[in-house]
Amino acid sequence: MKGFRVTAFWQAVIVALVAYLLFKYAFPPVLPKTLMVQYMVITLIGILLYFAFDDEKWEEFKAPLLATLRDDNKAVVRWALLIATPLIVGYTSYDIVKPTNDAPVELRQVHPAPPASLKVFGSNHDLATLENPIREEILTTLAGDEQAGWDKYDEVVLAGRDIYYQNCFYCHGDLLDGQGHYGHGFNPQPIDFQDPTIIPQLQEAFLFWRIATGGPGLPKEGTPWNSAMPVWHEMLSEEEIWQVITFIFDYNGQVPRIWDPEISKQVTGMKDRVLAKRNDMMGKQLYQLRCEVCHGESGAGDGIAADLMYPKPRDFSLGLFKYKTSPGTLLPRDEDLFNTIKFGLPGTAMPGWGMKGRALLSDAQIESLIPVIKGFDITVAWPPEEAEDEDFDDDGFYTKTDFQQITEKEPLTGQIAYSEESIAIGKEAFIKSCKECHGEAGRGNITSGKKLEDDWGNRIWPRDLTKPWTWRASQSQPSEETERDETVRAIYTRLSIGIPGTPMPAHRAIEEGNKDPVSLEDRWHIANYVYSLRFNGVQPEDGPVVTGLKLEGALPDSVNDDRWQQAPAATLHLVPNIIKEERLFTPLNDAVTVRTLYNQKEIAFLLEVNDRTESRPGIDYFTDLQDENLEMHPDAVAIQFPHETAYVSTPMVEKPLYRHGDKTHNTTIWYWNAGSIDPPREPAGMLLDGKGPNQKLAMRQNDKSLAASGSWKDGQWRVLMKRPRDAGNGDLVFNEGTFIPVSFANWDGSNGEIGAKHTLTTWYWLVLPPELDTAKVYGLPSGIAVLVFCAGLLLVRSQRKSA
Repeated sequence: MKGFRVTAFWQAVIVALVAYLLFKYAFPPVLPKTLMVQYMVITLIGILLYFAFDDEKWEEFKAPLLATLRDDNKAVVRWALLIATPLIVGYTSYDIVKPTNDAPVELRQVHPAPPASLKVFGSNHDLATLENPIREEILTTLAGDEQAGWDKYDEVVLAGRDIYYQNCFYCHGDLLDGQGHYGHGFNPQPIDFQDPTIIPQLQEAFLFWRIATGGPGLPKEGTPWNSAMPVWHEMLSEEEIWQVITFIFDYNGQVPRIWDPEISKQVTGMKDRVLAKRNDMMGKQLYQLRCEVCHGESGAGDGIAADLMYPKPRDFSLGLFKYKTSPGTLLPRDEDLFNTIKFGLPGTAMPGWGMKGRALLSDAQIESLIPVIKGFDITVAWPPEEAEDEDFDDDGFYTKTDFQQITEKEPLTGQIAYSEESIAIGKEAFIKSCKECHGEAGRGNITSGKKLEDDWGNRIWPRDLTKPWTWRASQSQPSEETERDETVRAIYTRLSIGIPGTPMPAHRAIEEGNKDPVSLEDRWHIANYVYSLRFNGVQPEDGPVVTGLKLEGALPDSVNDDRWQQAPAATLHLVPNIIKEERLFTPLNDAVTVRTLYNQKEIAFLLEVNDRTESRPGIDYFTDLQDENLEMHPDAVAIQFPHETAYVSTPMVEKPLYRHGDKTHNTTIWYWNAGSIDPPREPAGMLLDGKGPNQKLAMRQNDKSLAASGSWKDGQWRVLMKRPRDAGNGDLVFNEGTFIPVSFANWDGSNGEIGAKHTLTTWYWLVLPPELDTAKVYGLPSGIAVLVFCAGLLLVRSQRKSA
């Protein structure tokens, strides 16, 4: 509208509102409430000063305020403000002083300034002038002999790829996006190398420093106590670090920050040439680039990363595919292969190559891989029936691309509605047909005594059905009824056709020769029951606070005490120790649920870990199930706390390194071991002191203050640990209202885990909520509101008198 102008007062209102929205929503993580109030106060003061410096603007700004205070026709507005303003101020005060279990905000500098120099590999490196020597060698070779230069580049990238997949991809992922199959268990999560705002902005010298020194090499502003980054100069050579840096930039088609414009231009030109070649890459070349490292050169599932994976990468040579929708023993439909590549398989190292937001492959590229996968078949399953002998090469591979395309799909007729009645029927059918492998509670604890192997001779374990986040090709989000029904149909499909290549049989009663028939109706009931098992487990959270519950009287002495169910449960990710030798790459246990109770004198923890076996050397039943390639050790769990003087939670957070602390920040570890039958050793708890990741844990010989006991049943350990809140010896005091760092560890003895080979969590926060101070929480805000109301009345009175 012509002549429209926003007056000074409303300009101020708009600026204040925009500032509030920015402070609240635009700065992750969310600002603490006290900081939010400080920022808003500073903003309001700034607004007032801006208008106060100009008399004309100041008068314009004050005009609507004075009119509201003085004019008779503004009485309704005046009283509305007199009532609303104290209420808003009072509520804001209440919001600040009320008890909260929100974790302290840990301000972390993602890319802190590196030191001026770095001493590793027996040399001093000036990080201001350090350049990638391998890249310099490649550029020099290119200048003299272009083909030799490109051959050298390819050789370096290939070597870097092998190093990355044998050491780094477990956290940083197959897509280099920080979404590796263990990455979700770390806080902060591994860096996303795909992000164009991160890696291309850094010099290679910076990456060399970060990789060589890992988390412990970070300054305080980088929160080294949280970082899971290993100290790689202890495990890799200098050349290997430069090779993996070169691979990272090559894989993502990125260029590091290079100050010399001529060199930067050369490297950019190389990048453009590589990307131009890859943008049009299809079929076998694409397989070699993206898939060969896991699935192998001939598709036999024997890539350089395969030995350190569970489950193993798919072997395409036998024509057996686990997750399909075609009936019976038919080969999978092309759509099945496409979906597996595009969306990946949760709980495995197989990523979603075409997932929206982080896709590395287009749909067309994924489709071009399907004939390649079929071409690895040596069982003559995929070629058409009319194929001639001359259509196969000397190694038995079909040389044409007119492979069979399966169109039949497992029928989904007769679906039974999800209901309590159906779940009850399904439970009975499940116990009858599925218990031997999956256990009565569905946790995958074998009750038949049969050791399970796949068709390749690899030891495998039944799915823990209480963990839907590990379900593969079966899981849809359960928030909507339609999505629930879709998941039930996927479970029904698995029941009907089985999982080829594994002991999971087809349960179709109509299939000739089927040894495990289950009627169509019972399969639908079982599918509904299996879906319901998701509610028996709690999906791990990324950053929960472990919150205690205060009890009057004595704390429980048994894991079966009903009072444990009153305590809030926090389920945390368990990830393998791949940080320090001896490293673990193939864990089976992936989560721990923690409950905490306390009274005036003691504190107790209940740890629940789904574990398919009760590992106590010499125990007959589970010894028969033991993998002959692994030695059985006792199962164990541990809780770690910093010493009383080894951490700070306010105003700035500081903790010990989460793997046993460091020289100046020691930790106390509560440890419980399940013992053994042969040799006879009773389950026992003990206290250990940690003085750094390179120091051996020291057992306290004379401190018997830890009471601990455990019980295994139906595929789950439940372990109780109890100790005085103030136990002395420099250990922290469990004060109410204080945020205390805590971490957890688990040893799965049947998986060969002992010593440094185990799963663990990073630091989380434990808080024992203080008793409510009603005078402070309710009285203070009420008093402030009354004062504001009275001040408002006085202001109105004075202004109306002066008018």
